[in-house]
Order: sequence, then C-alpha cells, then structure tokens
Amino acid sequence: MRSILFIRRAFFFLLLLILLVSSVVHVSLTQTTFTRHPVDDLVYQHRIDEDRWLRHATVSTTLKLAVKEYEERHHGRKPPRNFDKWFEFAQQRKSVVIDRFDQMEKDIMPFWGLKQQNIRDGLEFLKGQPNIGIIRIADSKASHNKPDDLSHQQILDEIVALISGFARHLPTMEIAINLQERPRVLVPWNEIHQLRTKGSQSGFQLVSGRLGKRENSDIPTENDIGTTKRMRPSDSTRPHIATHQFRQLQALACPPGSSSRIGVNWDVRDFCASCTSLHSKEQFLEDWQVALDPCHQPDISNLHDFYTIPHRFELYQDLLPLFSGSKTASFSDVLIPLSRGGMQQSHDGKTFNQKQDVVMWQGDVEDIPEATHELLHGSHRLRLVHLVQNATAADKIPMLLGIGTGKNSRFRYEDVPILEGNSILPLQISLTGAAEGCKDAKCEFMRNEFGLEPPMTEVDGRYVMVLDTADGPSPNLLPVLRSNSVPILSSIFQQWFTERLMPWAHFIPIDTRYHALHSTMSYFIGLDGRGTLNGRKQITPGRTEDARWIAQEGRKWAEKAIRREDMEVYLFRLLLEWGRIINDNRDSMNFVL
Repeated sequence: MRSILFIRRAFFFLLLLILLVSSVVHVSLTQTTFTRHPVDDLVYQHRIDEDRWLRHATVSTTLKLAVKEYEERHHGRKPPRNFDKWFEFAQQRKSVVIDRFDQMEKDIMPFWGLKQQNIRDGLEFLKGQPNIGIIRIADSKASHNKPDDLSHQQILDEIVALISGFARHLPTMEIAINLQERPRVLVPWNEIHQLRTKGSQSGFQLVSGRLGKRENSDIPTENDIGTTKRMRPSDSTRPHIATHQFRQLQALACPPGSSSRIGVNWDVRDFCASCTSLHSKEQFLEDWQVALDPCHQPDISNLHDFYTIPHRFELYQDLLPLFSGSKTASFSDVLIPLSRGGMQQSHDGKTFNQKQDVVMWQGDVEDIPEATHELLHGSHRLRLVHLVQNATAADKIPMLLGIGTGKNSRFRYEDVPILEGNSILPLQISLTGAAEGCKDAKCEFMRNEFGLEPPMTEVDGRYVMVLDTADGPSPNLLPVLRSNSVPILSSIFQQWFTERLMPWAHFIPIDTRYHALHSTMSYFIGLDGRGTLNGRKQITPGRTEDARWIAQEGRKWAEKAIRREDMEVYLFRLLLEWGRIINDNRDSMNFVL
C-alpha cells in the first residue's frame, strides 16, 4: 500500500480536522428547508387527536358501562353515591362528555390525602376571609351567604341556579367560592405531591394534621423566601405580596429540578429557546397542556401581567377547600364552572367568508393595571401592542417563508424586519382610551407611548386574538368561539372546559412570547400579492380552508360541549365527588349497581 500511496499520520489528522471544520461551517451557514409547513402537520394531527379525545370521553352508553369505566379509570375505586342520578341527568342534558374529567380528578385528588376534619377546619378558616362566598346545600336546596358586593352576589346567584336542578341528589355540604378572579391556593410542590400520592393509594391512607418537615435538601424553607411568611389557617394572612415574592412562592410550587425551581431567569432581553422546546414544534405551539405549565418556563414570570404586578389578594400555602373559576397549573384551587358573562351568544349572523380578512385585538387602557416598571416591560398585552405599533427599523423576527413554486416549493426561516412583517399582514392591534380623554398619568403615558385609538364599533374580523386579563382568562373566549371567527388564543390559565378545547382544531394557539405570530398568520392568511419581504416578492398562498374549518369546528364544539347544560353536568359530578370526600364515612359512600 505504501508503494501506491503514503500519507503521514499528522497530515492525515490535519485533513480530517479540515473536513470536520468545513462541514460544521457548511451546516451552520446552510439554512434548513422544509418540504411541508409544520402547521400542516399540526392541523392534521390535532384533527386526529380531537376524534381520539372524544372517543375516550364518550365510551359509556349505559349506566353499567359508565360504572365499569369509572372503576377502571380510578384504579378500582367505585363511583360516588347517586352516580346513577348523575348519569341520568347527563343523558337528559345530552352531554357528549361522560367518562373524561381529568381536570376534576387532578383538582380533588389531594383532598383524598387529608382527613375530613382537616378539610372542615380549612372551610371554617375560609369563612372568615375576605372575598370568599359560602354556598350551603341542605334539604334539597342551595343558598349563599349574600355578600354586600352586588357583583359577588351575581356570581353566587349563578352557581346556586346551576345547583338547583340537582340539589335534591346532593348530601348536605358547604363550599367556599373565590369571588376574585385570581387563584389563591399555592401549595409547595413537595406537600401537594405527597397528598396526591396518598390520595391515589388504595385504602385511602390519610394525613393527620400538617405534613412533616421537608425532606428534600434542595427545597427552600420559609427563611429562603425573604419576608414572605408561610400562611397557615391559624396565621394572619397578607393581602399584598410583591412581585418578586410571588415569583418565589410560584417557584416553590414547581417540582425539584424543574427550570423554574432552579433559579430566576435574569436574562430578560434574549429569547429563551429552551423554555419553549418542550411544547413547540419548530416555531409553533404544539402541546397546549404542556404550554400551560410554568415550571419549565422560567422566563414566563417576566412576560405576563399575572406575574408582573403585585398579588393584591390573600394567598394561601396550605391546601384549603377553595373553589375558583380559573387558575394556572401551579395553583391548587378546585376549578368550578363560572360564567363571568362569557356564556352569552356572540353570533352576529355573518359567516366566516363574510368577515374581513384581518387579525383583530383592542385593549382598553383602563384594564391595564398600574404602570410599574415590570409591567411596562413585561405585560403580555403591552408587548403585543409594542410588537405591532412600536417596532423600530432594527427589530427583526424569524418568519417561515416559502421559496420556489410547484413541486420545488420549500419553506425556510428568515430573519425579517418586524416593520415589513407588520406591513404585509393585516394586523389591527391597538389600545383604546376613554372618549373624554386621559385623566391620569398612566393613561397619558400609554397615549404617548402607543397611541390610543377609538373603540372598534363592530368586530367582524376572521381572526380575533384572545388575551388574558391581569388576573385571569379573557371572558371573550367563548363568545369568539361561537362567532364564526377563529380565536387566536394566548393564555396561561385553565378553566373547567380547557381540557375540552383542542388547539389547531378549535382555536389557533399563540405562545405568550409572540415569536410565531407572523409565521402563523402568514400560513392562514397567505402572503401572495401582499408585498415583499427581505426584498423578495412573496407568493405563498393562504390556507383559508383550514382557518374556516377551525372556525366552524370550534363553533360546533362550543355549542355541543361547552353549554350551560355542560356546566350543570360538570358541577353535579364535582359536588357528588366532593360530598363523598368531606364525609366522615367517605369509604362507604359508594354507588354499587
């Protein structure tokens, strides 16, 4: 071989090194191209997931099957007493969801790990707290404690009206209702994990009193969270918690080793790719339920009003029996159906084709909380307005653009000036102010920074963005879902019906960071004939048929599975389960065929 070719070892290694370096440079400089748009796969896959979810939720057609399904899904535990009455009620209300109540099971499971007396003690403590309503069910009737605030009375009246249709089948009980939008039960992860574990064990092993001391050495103690004090039912609570303290308490509710538990995300300038990797497919939000979990997203504490304003209401770190209308995934409130004005019809009679091909959102400056430094730099609503209204020539955003035509068409990411992306897409995003003008410094600042536009008199866009308020989910989600428009949903909150909604099938999900807003809307709206990006004319057609299908599917599903009747069915089952949990004879309060 040496007589034919001889290469010294050092020279051979040098050639290998040159080949390696050149390959790395080539790969880094060559842009990845896609033969299919990722949203194509997301829409297709979630259509399949929607059918699979519905089949799993509607297995039982008879009471016998429903009992069998319940026992199989609860590891042998029998249904609660009067389960047959609930099943008959659900069939009469034509409920399409009979067997799947995952959110409900997750909410109540920790209470199986507490003794009944501890739950009752927690209820007595809540009775003395502000902004708590008490509903009593006795003698086949439901009533409430008639709070002074008229809006609070309306909330309790609505719940009492829902319960009245099935109150005769419920045991005597009292339940505490959170009358504020914000959830308020934030239990450290190690405690709630132990309670869930004990609650799921056969034999229903119970926890007497408070849990023992923390065993994990990496779990912060009370002294690790500054001046914030552990709030026990026997202690006085504090109605105001600073943002940094709230974030520390939020971190305690995450499992050890999670990104949010390890430390604070100090980099508020750069995009956190690792924070989105678990719930995204390329640039686009794929797993909605994972995206709702803040524990792998340490940057989210700087990107939403919920975290960037002080917590103004009482916050409890003990597991208390408090029912709330919404919460984030870290809170332990029990979700209960609350309409808060969101169940009304919002169908203006226009079909999807009759609506304008625009993306719409308008926020009232009066709904923006106090203009603190953290809020102005992290508010999810102000960031959206800034992205569309205040971008500079130097600001860029990655967009997935089409290249080539016909069989040679491909897609690739390009950094596009935000000004160009805003100009080529019909984005109508703005803030509105009072008609008589600004009267305080906050409003004046907003007017100077963003500009305030007159309120939209008619919402007839095909795409309507639905954003959270500072304290909870937007009340506009269900009305938009029923309006033949496509909801563009960006949220961190869960409600009783959240598990019933499927992204890319009932709504278009948008990450709170908005990094995929332009790419997502260019997929549905299309760029053909709208202008140029990066000096190149865009010819990518829009997928209007996909958007129309999502609008129609979302409306049909809301009219089928998120009706007032479905609120009754959900609440009936929840209170049957709850009545068993709090009863001293919980192990014998079973339904047997």
